[in-house]
Amino acid sequence: MSAASSEDPPGWTGLAHAVWLPECATLISAPDGTVVRASEQAAALAGEAFPEALAGRKLPELLVADGAVWRLRSRGPGRTLVRKISWPHHEDKRLLTTVLVDVSDLTDIAERHPMARRFSDAEAAPAHVWDDSALREVQLRARIGTWRWDSADEAFQPSSVLREITGFPEPTRVSFEQYLAAVHPYDRQWVRQAWASLTKHHHPVEIEHRYLRPDGAQRIFRVRGTATSDAAGRVVVSGTTHDITDRHEAPLTTSGSSRLDPVTGLFNRTAARELLQGLLARPTSNEVAVLACRVDNFKRVITSLGHDAGDELLAILARRLTDGLGAECTPVRVTGEDEFAILCSDLAAAGGLEALSDRVSGLVRTPAPIRGQLLQLSASIGAAVHETPGERGEDLLRFATAAMGAARDRGLGRVHRADSALIASVDQQVHIEAQLRAALKQDGLQLHYQPIVNSDGSVLAGEALVRWPHPQRGLLSPGAFLPVAERGGLLRELDRWVLRTALRDAAHWRDVSGKPVGIAVNLTGLVPADPEFSDFVAETAAAAGIDWSQLILELVETELADPRTQTRQGMHNVTRHGARFAIDDFGTGHSSLARFKHLPTDLVKIDRQFVAGLETDPADLALTRSIIDMAHALGRGCIAEGVETAGQFQTLLELGADAYQGWLFAPALPEDEFTALLAHAPLRVDCHRA
Repeated sequence: MSAASSEDPPGWTGLAHAVWLPECATLISAPDGTVVRASEQAAALAGEAFPEALAGRKLPELLVADGAVWRLRSRGPGRTLVRKISWPHHEDKRLLTTVLVDVSDLTDIAERHPMARRFSDAEAAPAHVWDDSALREVQLRARIGTWRWDSADEAFQPSSVLREITGFPEPTRVSFEQYLAAVHPYDRQWVRQAWASLTKHHHPVEIEHRYLRPDGAQRIFRVRGTATSDAAGRVVVSGTTHDITDRHEAPLTTSGSSRLDPVTGLFNRTAARELLQGLLARPTSNEVAVLACRVDNFKRVITSLGHDAGDELLAILARRLTDGLGAECTPVRVTGEDEFAILCSDLAAAGGLEALSDRVSGLVRTPAPIRGQLLQLSASIGAAVHETPGERGEDLLRFATAAMGAARDRGLGRVHRADSALIASVDQQVHIEAQLRAALKQDGLQLHYQPIVNSDGSVLAGEALVRWPHPQRGLLSPGAFLPVAERGGLLRELDRWVLRTALRDAAHWRDVSGKPVGIAVNLTGLVPADPEFSDFVAETAAAAGIDWSQLILELVETELADPRTQTRQGMHNVTRHGARFAIDDFGTGHSSLARFKHLPTDLVKIDRQFVAGLETDPADLALTRSIIDMAHALGRGCIAEGVETAGQFQTLLELGADAYQGWLFAPALPEDEFTALLAHAPLRVDCHRA
């Protein structure tokens, strides 16, 4: 049953999606008990693939009392027992927020040990109960410690079990900052954010993070915290910390983990550079080689099975490379979600470059079991051998990566060795990358704007398209320098520059046109899952003085193929203010229509490859009609890109497209020319076929 069912009071679903949703197993329900929004964690507990599957169901149907706990009606194996905490939502008291805490593991222990039944009340128990010997034994078995936070002196009070798990000595008082200092550096930012949400705003939290014990061992903790009021009305913050390290297939258990990749446990690029520096300092450095390996069609795995399946696949490949290569080879995880590198200290011991490349290729080609499917993979491999005095480890990594790109250009499953011509090209790319960095810092780029019009030629919005006035090569289009930005890790900074500049330019368009004109910005590096996304967009809009309703953020279809919780939350944080999201190049990716239906998107942009064939290809006509009909059925607007002929325009009019963009109306124009165009709108277009 969907959120649009008759059981869902009108308007509650939209209201629920506009309010804050805790990042834990959460249900938000209307006054009549109908669930109108659920988190991904709640869906997982209930054995559902998507949170929307819980919408429209009644809380009494989902949660059935089972002694001191509640049984969650689940599609998953076994029974799911939870404790629930409910309170009126702080943004709208008519909505009820219910947080679910999975206690199935604890109830299993309770059946074996009667004293464990008292554990479910540990959060509310006084400190002296925490150390009851029988209860303590059960907590140690489960690797779960309890804690409280005293708002009076801001002291963090761990139980003796938690002290043993974390390694904090007794009876030293512990501050939150002391605890945070032991959290993995990459996790501290969001642990601090979750703590602030809990202690300042009293939002319940459930997070996982890595923790470095004093003895150097790294553990993975799942922390749950809630804020309740005691009999005197004072706020009491308490919770549990569960050591779940053993549940992870590839835990990071070594010290110095900032040099490890969190998904695979392999060395990361920083560690790879250090290792190569040592290898190249040896007398036998002429035997050092680097292989860069990229899994072909990895994005299809993500779009078909999800990001978690992608991470699972990477972990499997990491284990294969580690176990299947000789001691002279060290696999590492480098830049890119699907890239590995193999650092070889002795090419002769590995049997030579060709034999090593074949071995790596064979390890990747071995079918991998993922989520009940057997995936057949291949890899594009690039190789670089140390031959020139003065080469650094970073140089070898760059050359191997470039060779990998050349191999990929020749087809899937190919191998290519870096030669002198390719090395010279890579060096030139490094020079261009440095120039691009300088252009970003010195405001040396330009934005052109292409109008998006409706059927009568009125300009609805302008899409920002970046250009680079290169000092030697002239005005460069994005296709000439975006690959350089991607390889240099500059896409995020480029997006930030474009958004700041575009909003600043668009702020005065209303004064020229006499009505609101939208600004569309395509995002590639700055995406909703970025922790700084929502704040940056809000700060940029405020600085420009632009109305949120003018802002259209375009995301490519593959970015939304398997949206994680952070992506959904980032999108909701922006759309609640009035901004809109558009799916760019729709129909060219592999996204699920089930996921698309529930995303907070307002617009669909039909890719130009379908528009180009409207007058000659019946398949393109049928696909375009289907996209427009589907978008309208789901309440989305539809924009056609690449409209270049009057015939295409007339056909799109007949099919019911809502807006149009292309050379038929105007090319992308410098800002001053686009402003002049607004003053003379609407545009006059002959829509009659030749």
